[in-house]
Amino acid sequence: MNHVSKLASSFVLVSALALVPLHVHAAGELTQPSASASAAAAPAAPASLPELPKLQPIVLQEPDAAALQELDRVLERLTTGDARAKETARTAVAEVTPAVVPAVRARVQELRAGLDRKEAQGLLDDARKAGRKSLRDKEKAEKAEKGGKEKDKAGKDEKAAAKDDKASKDAKAPKKSKADKEKDKDAEDEGDWLEFVLASPKPKSDTWRDLVRLLAMERMLTAAGTTPAVRELLQMYSYFGELLRVDLQRQIGKLRDRAVPALIEGRQHDAKIVQRFASKQLDLLGRAIPGEAVGVTDPQVLADILRAYGRTRDVDAVRVILSFSNSDRIQLREAAREAIAAIGEPGIWQLRDAYLNQTGNKAPREFTWDRIARELFGMYDRARLAEVYKLMDEGAAHAAASRWVEATSAFDKVLARSPVFERRKEMAPAYVAHAKTLEEKEPAAALEMLRKALRLDPKGEGARKIEAEIAYLEGVTLIARGTPDKFPLTKAIELDPSNERAKRALASLEQERIAPQKSSLHRYVAASGVGLVALIAMIFLARRKPDAGRDAEGSRAGSNPPTPPAPDAPVAGAE
Repeated sequence: MNHVSKLASSFVLVSALALVPLHVHAAGELTQPSASASAAAAPAAPASLPELPKLQPIVLQEPDAAALQELDRVLERLTTGDARAKETARTAVAEVTPAVVPAVRARVQELRAGLDRKEAQGLLDDARKAGRKSLRDKEKAEKAEKGGKEKDKAGKDEKAAAKDDKASKDAKAPKKSKADKEKDKDAEDEGDWLEFVLASPKPKSDTWRDLVRLLAMERMLTAAGTTPAVRELLQMYSYFGELLRVDLQRQIGKLRDRAVPALIEGRQHDAKIVQRFASKQLDLLGRAIPGEAVGVTDPQVLADILRAYGRTRDVDAVRVILSFSNSDRIQLREAAREAIAAIGEPGIWQLRDAYLNQTGNKAPREFTWDRIARELFGMYDRARLAEVYKLMDEGAAHAAASRWVEATSAFDKVLARSPVFERRKEMAPAYVAHAKTLEEKEPAAALEMLRKALRLDPKGEGARKIEAEIAYLEGVTLIARGTPDKFPLTKAIELDPSNERAKRALASLEQERIAPQKSSLHRYVAASGVGLVALIAMIFLARRKPDAGRDAEGSRAGSNPPTPPAPDAPVAGAE
């Protein structure tokens, strides 16, 4: 009996244990919640939080046929034209627009495949030597004109002393390799390489012409000065290497801050030589670290720099990028948020630190990086747009009470302060309702309200009906002006088949012939006729008046003829 009771107790105990969920499967091994369970446990983000903007990928535009033709024409003038044509081409090279970049990229690809690099290097070296010699001769001639013999002698003595000092320093300094000497020589090179090559013309040489084209297109990219243009300059270095290294360095030196975004991207270029080149140029420009790189003054360049850090997913730049995510300039604010979204998960600890600094509390553990970013951006927006949110709430309250004039007035103030306010779609119904109250008395104002509503929510559910109302009002306005047109009314019916007013207006237009407004031309003709008659009458009266005077004098002369004087009568006043 005792044995049976023990068995029963054991069975009950085992059954009870089977009902309890096991959390320990092996020694020291705990069960982990599944990914779906964790996702379910994490609280959903409120709908009011701003969405993270996506960083657009780099898209290479196709060259325009007209741009290619113009580029070929300029390059042809440089290589085969006369002196005047070459001068015109030089001016065109320096005055290109950013639209030339795709065309240059296409032509550089062609030269990449066909250029004889060895021969081109020889031609370039010869042209540079001749160019340097010409510059030295010119410098000597200018110096001879300015200074006298004594000054020249003093200068020679100083040069000799400097030469001796340099020799003593060189003797103490470690010897440089041949490659280092060549680099130093290149760095000290002066003058424009394109001018050097053009000064040693060889128009029958295909390599010479290709070299001129290459150097000219390099200068076109520098003149364009945009981030896509600098990307192409770096691509040229990956294609042609040492042939263009020094000249490319000079072009980037001319661009300075405008070259920084592409150089940041270049540090992760596929070609190692470009990576090293980009890092060196950033260091020379003093923009090697994020804190230095964002010290530019051009807002567009700064926005490109922020996006460049996003494309390279530079975690070290996250804190700097976050400082611009609350900028008053929408251009910088959007660029910073795009960069944060592109960096993503690797920047979560910097995002958590920013959340702690903003709220004084740590972000919940279950918050993912994107949730923290959205929370941060939402707090930034609310703090920056506190007055705007207040106006938005006032407008929403007026709209709920059907006070459309007050509601749209408040919404207008919101849009004036923040044109891309994230809750702007909520404003559209108020503008539509306000437009309905204005249709009869002020159709022009109603049209303006409807167009604004369409701009606020162009892809909303009621967008087609709003477009239909706009078309209907445009058609009615044309009828009122006496210039009826069926097209707006037909368009309104196509957009919204339930628009009965548009159907009635179109039917009325088809049945009745609307008489055009009477022209006022006949009034002007009548007035002109009256004026002409009056003018003729005045001329007639003016001519009759002198004739009447002459007739009166003639009648008086006929009634009293003059008496001739006596021949012997003395003349009055005679002595």
